[in-house]
Amino acid sequence: MKKPDLLNSRKRSYFLQQLSLRQRIPLLICLLLCSVIAIFSLISYISFRNLEMKAGKIRLISLASQASTMIEESLKEIIRDTKEALPEKTVQQYLQNGTAGSKNAILTLLEYIGSDGTSVYAELRDSSFHILLSAGKGPGYRPGNLTLLADTSLNKSESRTGNIYQINDSIYYSVIIPITDNKKVIGYITRYRLVKITSKLIEQFSKLAGRGAALYIGNRDGSLWTDLVHPVPYQLPVSQFSKGKTFEYTQNDNSKFISAAQYIRGTPWVAVLEFPHQAFSQSSKQFFNWLIIAGLILIGGGIAAAWLMSRHLTRPLNTLTAAAEAIADGNYISNVVVRGDDEVGKLERSFNVMSIKLKAAQYVMEQQIIEAKQMNEQLRNFSAHMENIREEERLHIAREMHDELGQLLTGFKMDVYLLKRKLAGYEDAGIAEKIHSLENAAGEAIQFVRRLSSELRLGPLEDLGLVAALEWYCGEFTKRYHIPVTFTNAATGVQASALVKTGLFRIYQESLTNIARHANATHVTVSFNIINDHLSLIIKDNGKGFNARTSEKRKTLGLLGMNERAMMIGGTLKITSVKGNGTVVEITVPVTK
Repeated sequence: MKKPDLLNSRKRSYFLQQLSLRQRIPLLICLLLCSVIAIFSLISYISFRNLEMKAGKIRLISLASQASTMIEESLKEIIRDTKEALPEKTVQQYLQNGTAGSKNAILTLLEYIGSDGTSVYAELRDSSFHILLSAGKGPGYRPGNLTLLADTSLNKSESRTGNIYQINDSIYYSVIIPITDNKKVIGYITRYRLVKITSKLIEQFSKLAGRGAALYIGNRDGSLWTDLVHPVPYQLPVSQFSKGKTFEYTQNDNSKFISAAQYIRGTPWVAVLEFPHQAFSQSSKQFFNWLIIAGLILIGGGIAAAWLMSRHLTRPLNTLTAAAEAIADGNYISNVVVRGDDEVGKLERSFNVMSIKLKAAQYVMEQQIIEAKQMNEQLRNFSAHMENIREEERLHIAREMHDELGQLLTGFKMDVYLLKRKLAGYEDAGIAEKIHSLENAAGEAIQFVRRLSSELRLGPLEDLGLVAALEWYCGEFTKRYHIPVTFTNAATGVQASALVKTGLFRIYQESLTNIARHANATHVTVSFNIINDHLSLIIKDNGKGFNARTSEKRKTLGLLGMNERAMMIGGTLKITSVKGNGTVVEITVPVTK
């Protein structure tokens, strides 16, 4: 069974190799799978979240309505108990006649309903709402503002409650019972009560309503809000309240909330049931987490399948990459095996052809580089030879000038001197002046021949050494061009060949000559030192400077000659210059040991 399996495997492999690269791309369907899963998960999450939000808002409105009804029923019970305790005829009689007997009975009644349970005070008021009688725990529990007692929008002939108000850290409200005679309001019984509810009841309500629920009661004008235990510094948007709808808002701490409001009938109150915004998305987040887990499982399976297929697809590309890296390392013999006739196979054939052509081009280039190196070496040797010949010719000319021309000029000067002595008594002033002029010219010619001979044969360099020659030339340069030169020597016991000394001195001469011709400098600083086993000669001026890059592109002959001399003596030449900041020439040569 192994041989047929092997044959089938080879057939499948051959079939895949016959496919084009464009046909293999659909095998990476896992990318499309990831996109589909992501889009499906996002749509499902949004739909589920919207449904959860809608259901939560409906439940929120229902809970707010239930809470409003519960409070309304509780207030109705308090009003009913108050009415049952009132002797209506006695109150009517007092309001109409003001007898002493009815007054005592009413005070007893007010004392009873003004200190019973959560009640703190009670009053009898006339139809204009002026206080007639009062009793209870104390008048300090009454609101200071009369408008807090009742909402003018409510029916005055019906029993009702007033606005909630705050005294210290407690919340109070008033219950107003109208006293009528023949359907005409003749007075009011006002009962002040403390809003008192235990934390346990609040906790039970929160469990019943749901996690994070909060119930607030406030005046319709938004003047005061309470959680039925203490006043709360909330600023709820009362103007946005709408029956049967929810509203969203953000508190001062940037917390988002969703609320539903219900006006409590028979009161100037509004009940608001509030939930944190995140409480409406808990289930949808759990659902989204499960979608992510399922999506990751599907994506993992798709990635595994795509990896297996891409492994087969990228194998020839890996081979080409390895061959290309070998060529990059200089191995132009690398070839790849052509496995098919598809796009990859064509690429493999083209790569092999390219490798052969690169090998041929490399051989040609190497030959050209070798020839160029040989030519450069020959030119450098020829240049060095020409420099040596030039120095020898200078030495020869200097000697001929010193020996022959110097002797002739000396003899001429002696003849002029003898002629001057013979004509000493001759009174012709013109002849005496001519003889004196000839004598001076002969002296100047002898000095010129001596100086030129010394420069041509580098006499100070041969006689005094490199350091003394450099210092001597500083003085000569200053005398000729009137540019002061400061020379600093920190190199002692310099050991250098005649070729190195001559090269350094000639570069030094050329540098100072360039300063005199082009730099417009007023001062030159020269330092000679040994740094890290290298002779260092630095010439710095304060002239106008130049663009070193531009000079390199123009291939200035003077700079090229200085660079060639530096290379001939095994050194390096570095020129740094900025327009307006002068120029620095640095020659570095290894010290001979």
